[in-house]
Formats: sequence, structure tokens, C-alpha cells
Amino acid sequence: MLVKSWRKQDMRILLIVALTGLLLPGCGTTEQFPAIPADLDRSTVQTDTVVVTAKRYVFEPEEIKTKPGRLIVLKVTAADGTHGFALPAFGIDERLEKGVTKLIEFYVPKPGKFDFKCSHFCGIGHFGMNGQVIAE
Repeated sequence: MLVKSWRKQDMRILLIVALTGLLLPGCGTTEQFPAIPADLDRSTVQTDTVVVTAKRYVFEPEEIKTKPGRLIVLKVTAADGTHGFALPAFGIDERLEKGVTKLIEFYVPKPGKFDFKCSHFCGIGHFGMNGQVIAE
């Protein structure tokens, strides 16, 4: 009976570690803005549409420039296999299947630089497959 031989202090430490593992994953979110605010009036907002290609191990373009206060529509296509598109500041993480164009929309409320990356492991260069939305 190993459990009976544990001291109360050991049990407390085990409980704290277990609860930390359950609670912390939700605290690590980097979402700063909703992708599309609930009160956004699309008829009054300018829209920028950008065609993006995901391929080993790059996004083209790597920089997407826009102005604050615009709705961005990305037409993203994976050219050579399965990739992902994650834009954490807006809570976006989409799987991209080869040859399928996916529309990804988000509203940029203020100036800033917002990183995006491939979120589906695609090979040895995967971790360098990233880019940035620049609103200025």
C-alpha cells in the first residue's frame, strides 16, 4: 500500500501538480481580439482580400500589410500537402488540405504586428514557416 505510506505533505504536492496541469492550459491563450467582433457592421468596414499560398516551408506572402479598422479576408491554399494557419492574436487555427482554398476572416481593430505560423507539422522546416500581419 504505497498510497498509505505517503505523507500528507506529499499528497498535497501531488494534488497541486495535478490541478496545475488541468488549469494552466486555458491560461496560455494569446487571443487578444475576436476574429470577427459581434457588433461589426460589415457594410461600413473596408475589406482587404489577400491570396496566400502555404508550401514547404513558407507562406507567400510572409508579410500581410493593412490598415487598422479593416476586415481581412485571406484566401489560403496549401500547395504541396497539409499545412495549418494559426493567427493566435485572433484565436484562429485552421487546417489546410492540399489544393483546397480556405477563407479566413478577421478584423484588425488597432495598429500592431500579429504573428502567424503553420500549425500542422509539415516537415523539417515547419518551425520556420511563419509570417506577420502588419497593421499601420
